[in-house]
Amino acid sequence: MIDHVHKFIERLHLYIEDRGLPVEVVELTPDPEQTFWSNVIGRGYPTPVREFRWCTDRMKIRPATTFIDERKEIFGDPPVVHFLLGTRFDESAARKGTMDAHTRMDSDLHAHGTIPTASTIRPIENWSTDDVWQYLLKLDWVNGMPNPFADINQDLSMLYNDAAGGECPVIHDPSQQTCAGSRFGCWTCTVVSEDKSMNQMIASEKEVYDVVKLAKLAAFRDRLRDERDVKENRVHGRNRRGVTLVKRDGSVGIGPYTMQYRQELLTSLTDLQEEVGMELISENEVNIIKQIWNEELIHMAKIDSGKGATTGDDS
Repeated sequence: MIDHVHKFIERLHLYIEDRGLPVEVVELTPDPEQTFWSNVIGRGYPTPVREFRWCTDRMKIRPATTFIDERKEIFGDPPVVHFLLGTRFDESAARKGTMDAHTRMDSDLHAHGTIPTASTIRPIENWSTDDVWQYLLKLDWVNGMPNPFADINQDLSMLYNDAAGGECPVIHDPSQQTCAGSRFGCWTCTVVSEDKSMNQMIASEKEVYDVVKLAKLAAFRDRLRDERDVKENRVHGRNRRGVTLVKRDGSVGIGPYTMQYRQELLTSLTDLQEEVGMELISENEVNIIKQIWNEELIHMAKIDSGKGATTGDDS
C-alpha cells in the first residue's frame, strides 16, 4: 500500500507539471517525537483502542494543523482553509454519524472537527463503494481523455481484491459488485481485533506479497493487541511522570507500559526489521526513544529522592 501511495504521488506530480497547474503536492508526516513507536515504545502509551485512539490526533491531525499554523501568510490567522475529503455516508454507521454531526444544511462547506475557522468539502459524500470503483477504473476520463491514473488504479483494485479474499472483480464490470469489503490502515493498528485485509493477503499465498514477511508482521501486530492489557506489562498507580493515578472509586489506576516491556518491544521490533528486510522503525526514532527513556529515568530518580515534582506534561 505504501508503494502504491508513492507511485500515485509521483504520477500526480507529473500530471500537474504537464498541465502547468497551480498546485503544490506536500506529503505530511508526523513529528519524529510523535510517531507510533516514539509514543508506544518511548513513552509507554498503550496501543490504541476505540476508547483511547490517540494515534489519529498525533499522527494525522497534528501534522496537518502544524502545516497550516506555520504558513500564516498563506492561510491567515486564524486560518481560513478548506479540507477536500473523500468521506462517504456509505462507509459505515460510525462514519455517517460523524459526518451528520458536522453537516451544515444548504451548504457545501461543512464544519471541521478541530479548526473552528476551517471547513470541509465532501464531493463524493453520497457515492457508494461501487461508484468509487467505477470512477477509478474508467479508461476514459475528462472530455474523452484517457485516465492518467488507470494503470495505478487497476493495481490498487487488485490489491483490494486480494484483501477481500478474491471475491470481487478487478476488471470494471458495471453488472458486478466491486471490492466493497476490504479496508487498509496502519499495519500495527490494534483498534480492530483482526486485520482481515492482511490475513486475506497472507491466505492468498501470492508471491508478489511475500506472505512469509506479511505473516511475521501480522504476528507482531497481534502481539501488540494481545499484550496491551497484560498486568505485568503496565505500571500501576502512577504515570511516566510520577503522577499518582487514582480512579473515581478510589482504586489504583493503570499507567503506561513498564520500562522493561518497552525495552523488550524495541528489541523484538528491531529483530523483526532485520528478519523482513524492511524499515519498520528509523534510527532517528530509536534515538528519540532512548532520549525519552533517559529523561524519564532521571525524572523518576529525582522524585524517588524527593527532589522532583509529581506533576508534569506526559506528552
